[in-house]
Amino acid sequence: MTGIILAGGKSRRMKKDKALLQIGKKQVIELIIEKLKIVFDDVVIIGNFSLDCRFSGARLIEDMVSEKGPSGGIYTGLSVSQSKYNFICGCDMPFLNVNLIQYMLRRKTDYDILIPKYGDCLEPLHAIYSKSILPVIKKKIEQGTYRIQSIFPKVKVKYITEKEMEKFRDWRHFFFNINTLSDLRSARKIFKQNFQECGKLFSNLCITERLDKIKEANSETE
Repeated sequence: MTGIILAGGKSRRMKKDKALLQIGKKQVIELIIEKLKIVFDDVVIIGNFSLDCRFSGARLIEDMVSEKGPSGGIYTGLSVSQSKYNFICGCDMPFLNVNLIQYMLRRKTDYDILIPKYGDCLEPLHAIYSKSILPVIKKKIEQGTYRIQSIFPKVKVKYITEKEMEKFRDWRHFFFNINTLSDLRSARKIFKQNFQECGKLFSNLCITERLDKIKEANSETE
């Protein structure tokens, strides 16, 4: 499976590239890539060639459908990915949680889209998408309909429920995205108070889990 970061937005409210904002000692995009690299061997960034990704090992791909919102980025990401299923997130989400992502990956792949839902809220930029939806997205874009939820009636959508997410501490922070300077101040406060140590702990747990899986696979082939 591939991890895809959408970075083609205009950042109109922030008036600067949100992906390059500083949280702690790192840029937001760096925090996101580090989390995704724990889970995915292939990480792709769609849309923004102002990003300096030398530190990341992520592939940078130009958006094939520019200025059409997330739908264009999702279409591009799925088009260039070699994976049937792909985790897609925004470039302004500093508190992604690898445990929740891995939980989503363990779900049976009997869906076209797997998306977190709590109350009336959906998180389309923290979701897993199948390449099978490409024709549906393409048709909607050609019709001038760019809201990603517009394709939901045409595909098989399953949800990660609020009850499931309650297993994870501070789960609402995982979907926090930065759109304004006020959001940036809040993100820095959240990071300082909650994530400096927890983030290290979560990463270490997931790295250990991944290494255990590799060891299990090697022992089976011996």
